[in-house]
Amino acid sequence: MEKNDLLQGKNVVMVVTGSISAYRTPDIARDLKKCGATVKVVLSRGASEIIGKETLEWASEEPVLDRLTGNMEHISLFEHNKENAILLVCPATYNIIGKFAGGIADDPTSTIFANALGSEIKTVIVPAMHREMYESPILKSNIMKLQKLGVQFVAPRLEDGKAKLMYPEEIIDTLIRGKGNNKSLLIVSGRSEVPLDPVRSLVNKSSGYTGISLAREAYRNGYEKIIYIGNSDYRMPHYCEFIKCNLTDDFYRIAEDVVRNRKIDLIIIPAALSDFKLRQNDKKIKSTDIASLKLEPREKLLDRIAGIMKELKLNIPIIKFKLSDDNYVPENSDQVTVLNLIGEVPFGSKPNKYVIFDGNKKLMEKSMSKEELAMILIKIGDGLIEKH
Repeated sequence: MEKNDLLQGKNVVMVVTGSISAYRTPDIARDLKKCGATVKVVLSRGASEIIGKETLEWASEEPVLDRLTGNMEHISLFEHNKENAILLVCPATYNIIGKFAGGIADDPTSTIFANALGSEIKTVIVPAMHREMYESPILKSNIMKLQKLGVQFVAPRLEDGKAKLMYPEEIIDTLIRGKGNNKSLLIVSGRSEVPLDPVRSLVNKSSGYTGISLAREAYRNGYEKIIYIGNSDYRMPHYCEFIKCNLTDDFYRIAEDVVRNRKIDLIIIPAALSDFKLRQNDKKIKSTDIASLKLEPREKLLDRIAGIMKELKLNIPIIKFKLSDDNYVPENSDQVTVLNLIGEVPFGSKPNKYVIFDGNKKLMEKSMSKEELAMILIKIGDGLIEKH
């Protein structure tokens, strides 16, 4: 993880309990520090049998707490910077979640949680255990009880019969996340394909990285529902509703269905969608044949969505992307357009030069990372939602 200031000034108290996933916590502590946080680790007795205290002291660059003394650490850990404090329980075992839900405070970890909850300190719990334990109705009831009290959970990855610790980036996204705002976002992103025959396609290039960056920024800003239509070369965050597709026709069909049947507050379309239709051959084109392709312009997805909104009397703001050159002439419309300059580095995670227009008014021209672009566009999107 590259350094950033997303958690600058935050005081993260990281409670490590006795899941085997504790071995991953030094890396998580280091990632938290790369985001600007101060990290103070509390090590449970069970965790100390899995990961060494010295390792976590190295990772956090702070003394590790493994017992409470007369200095009342369960209070002093937070009292000097309470407004910027976050309690992170990672990993959290079945046992410790049960203690938290039952109001038991008989060890350092549960006592620290009890004080944090009573002090209204933001608390994030990251479970990790065997899958059967995670699916226990008792655990689910305990999680629901804690969620009603304002505790946030980062769902585990269910793989190989285990509920594994979620990836560090998504844990950090939840630490950054603001209060839920009940907004919903539709992202259409990734490359699109037009089939030539059963085995070949014409492809518009896209890595989907911009879409992933938009999803992460929206989640951090409290969006309750994030629907991602398309594909990506990068891992999809667990908090997205991911509807995978590759064919251009499928992009159109699925996007139309979502706009018609779901509550959507904002649409952002960085997808590289084909502008053409092509008659597909039913059989594989022989490699010895000369094949001629006839490309016909197709209806734009934006026009399709505009027609649906007019039909249903919807007024959903849209931010669209356009891959072009420096000779772009801004359109006379009420939409926000992001000009992605093809002469720069439009694909992948590298920074690029972008020009943002509101109708024909230039708002910004800047070379920036896709993460910075996402921050700007979600802020613009929030303003558009308020206007609508």
